[in-house]
Amino acid sequence: MKLRNFKQAEEFLALHIPKSSQTIFPGELGLERAKYFLKLLGNPQEKLKIIHVAGTSGKGSTCYLISSLLASQGFKVGLHQSPHLTDVTERFQINNQIISKKEFIFYLNKILPIIKKLDGLTYFEILVGLAYLIFYEKKVDYAVIETGLGGKYDGTNVVFRSDKLSVLTKIGLDHTNILGKTIEKIAFQKASIINEKSQVISIDQDLKAEKIIREVAEKKSAKLLFISRGLIYQTLIKHIGLIGDYQKENAALALATVNYLSQRDGFKLDKEKIIKVFETASFPGRFDIKKINKKKVIFDGAHNPQKMKAFIDSLIKKFPNKKFNFLIAFKKGKDYQDMLRIIIPWADSVVLTSFSTKDQDMINESVDPAEIKLNAKIIPDLKKAWKYILDKKEPIVVTGSLYLIGEIFKLIKNKQATNI
Repeated sequence: MKLRNFKQAEEFLALHIPKSSQTIFPGELGLERAKYFLKLLGNPQEKLKIIHVAGTSGKGSTCYLISSLLASQGFKVGLHQSPHLTDVTERFQINNQIISKKEFIFYLNKILPIIKKLDGLTYFEILVGLAYLIFYEKKVDYAVIETGLGGKYDGTNVVFRSDKLSVLTKIGLDHTNILGKTIEKIAFQKASIINEKSQVISIDQDLKAEKIIREVAEKKSAKLLFISRGLIYQTLIKHIGLIGDYQKENAALALATVNYLSQRDGFKLDKEKIIKVFETASFPGRFDIKKINKKKVIFDGAHNPQKMKAFIDSLIKKFPNKKFNFLIAFKKGKDYQDMLRIIIPWADSVVLTSFSTKDQDMINESVDPAEIKLNAKIIPDLKKAWKYILDKKEPIVVTGSLYLIGEIFKLIKNKQATNI
């Protein structure tokens, strides 16, 4: 069997999307399966310089900025992130350019016989293995890899080189049903990407998270650097074009990461090129302002209270003395009540809607909007909800889930939304 086109490739991958919670998060069993899969692929991940990023908030933006900064210095950089917004090929980028569908099909066909040898291999595990293989075959200088969930048993945690650089973004409460109910338990899962005798760089953390990170680093004989964004504000970060104060924190962490690599690997940083990266940086779905129907629409994939607070704080700073018209939906299992408490004081109106994705690492469905006890307009059909919110006055805000953002971006991309 050979996949002849992109549609067939998507259909093949869909067969590997987990259907139950046991297969979605298989823990140690899943990690061992991922390791064996990579072994059959020739362990390409062990032939790459890896920057491995874990955390609760800011992983995607930090990965994007690290990749952009390294590319600006003349390096060839692979970038793997999840979830994707509209297209699975977004997970395979070289110097922040998505690979073509033709290339994607070529590489997937290349590993098809190996995939068929393994029982239970998941969508996420296949794509992670594919990313490592593509980056190796394209001879990237660095590969920036975002964890999917947690760290310890994540399918990306298959690199054992001591020169793997671990990067930890802000850690908070999220996925508590899987990672644990406390900051300490979650921090342990995230910090478990740290390799023996390696280097780890972390943003300033909650004291409970910091304690765990220090313990894990000490146990692994790893060198640990905590960075304060305040130290970097006075230099290059003032140039950042990404909107949102929380993005300055991500930028500080990315800059510290690239600065460390320049010292370790012996290359000099071109300050002007770094400034240009920060001035022109833009990241889809993160404080992403678009003009639609001649109105400002702000998209942000905040999906836990920590992210939502950071987003709303930046929103009211950007648009002072304003109230907003919100279109929101939350993935099942998320702490939507705390997120609503953060949103409501700044809402002129709220429209609750729903989504269901069938082209991601798992089937993702939203909370039934009728279950959310809130005096708000309920429009379960996302296409109708999108059309309705566009008739509201600006600023319009779409938030609550990256999956919601992705589904709306598809509507815009396919020109199915009204007057787009």
